[in-house]
Amino acid sequence: MAIALMLLSAPSRSQEQPMDMEAVPVTPAVPGEQPATVDGSQVIARINGQVVQACEVLWIVNLMIDQNRAKIPPNQLEEVRDMLMKRQLAALVDRKLLYDAFRRGVPAENLPKIEENLNEPFEQQELPLLMKQFNVNSRPDLERELCRLGSSLSDAKRAFNERVIAGEWMRNKIKVDEEISPIEIHDYYQEHLTAYDYPAQARWEELMVRKNRFPDAKQGYAQIARLGNEAAKKAAITTDPKQPIFSDVAKTKSDGFTADKGGQHDWTSKGAMAIKPIDDALFSLGVGQMSLILEDKTGFYIVRVLERKESGRKPFTEVQVEIRDTIKKARLKEAQDKYLAQLHDEARIETIYTGRISADALAGRGPDGKMQR
Repeated sequence: MAIALMLLSAPSRSQEQPMDMEAVPVTPAVPGEQPATVDGSQVIARINGQVVQACEVLWIVNLMIDQNRAKIPPNQLEEVRDMLMKRQLAALVDRKLLYDAFRRGVPAENLPKIEENLNEPFEQQELPLLMKQFNVNSRPDLERELCRLGSSLSDAKRAFNERVIAGEWMRNKIKVDEEISPIEIHDYYQEHLTAYDYPAQARWEELMVRKNRFPDAKQGYAQIARLGNEAAKKAAITTDPKQPIFSDVAKTKSDGFTADKGGQHDWTSKGAMAIKPIDDALFSLGVGQMSLILEDKTGFYIVRVLERKESGRKPFTEVQVEIRDTIKKARLKEAQDKYLAQLHDEARIETIYTGRISADALAGRGPDGKMQR
């Protein structure tokens, strides 16, 4: 089948994300800490006859607990563990259903060859990612870290194979019409006009003096005035209003968080600044004009606008390619959801938490397919 050839090139994690569980940020665990675990070989679910062992989700659960242990009261640890196990188990449903559909649609004798084709992608793509995530430099170290969390390298390899196969199976099964007429694109633009509005933006530079550096506010005010006077001398001999003039003073005397960059700030949208006096100044000053001394509870500021873009709306001609891609993605997602809903309707899910239950109910979805609160 075509899938056997397509699997010679494994997709990236980003490509398979719609079918995979939510990404889990991985940080190195504290050396010596051993998470409490259940038996990784314990069967926790059957999905259309596929056995799901605890080890498939246990390492993710233990990792989450490791990273948040300080926030979890000891008497709630097992309750939290159960909740995370259920959540991660639910996240496996789509992948398992797709993999089961693949197994039923492909001759059993083809499976070993397909899995063999995935050895190289695992070694070249997935293994380096895992080693980076766990901050280790060798396979034995990675194996030990996975084992500590209740998994193994062979489990990781099996999960990788399932993710890739599930993704390729979905791509094989789902066909969408990629022909999108100019009228559809224009109608979409008209229906989503506000999505293409953009606020005014300013590129600017800043001098700042923190109040807590001085015994009283008057001394801080005097210091920002001195910095402003130094900058004003340079402004008097600068003919280009877009030319930065705060750089030398900012690098040596300003307390602003961009001081090491000469006090310069990249494009900032109107309303984005938490300090209202600065936000107001950025969109009322003329380009090249220095502000008066501005103040908030933290310090004193002088700002100068280098460039400004007025608010507006992106024209249709500028966004039609983007809209075409958006419509394509929406069609693809609709087709994927429809196919997955069909698999869900036909699925038989049994778990240690819920007994026999539909895939939708396990994932927390109601009869309409939407997530329940």
